[in-house]
Amino acid sequence: MPMNEGVVLTFVFLAWLVIALVAHAVLARFWVAACPSALLMAGATQLASYVEVGYLDPMWPVSTAVAFGLGLIVSLLVGLPFRMARRLQHERRKGGR
Repeated sequence: MPMNEGVVLTFVFLAWLVIALVAHAVLARFWVAACPSALLMAGATQLASYVEVGYLDPMWPVSTAVAFGLGLIVSLLVGLPFRMARRLQHERRKGGR
């Protein structure tokens, strides 16, 4: 039974959030975590499209670029609390010396 497009979109977006959360939790540098996670998000989007349709979309370069851009925005937004927490932790350590 094929899945509804809304369900697939929800799963892809949840995968994006998990990718961004894991990247920012594991990698301490903000941009070093944001860019690779955006690449993984674009790859996850193409993989979901391939699994659902059964072939690669003829416009896959365009959809990959769009997914990378949107994934970068999501990753930057998800990474802001991590960045703020790390900066605060660094300031507390520096001030305590």
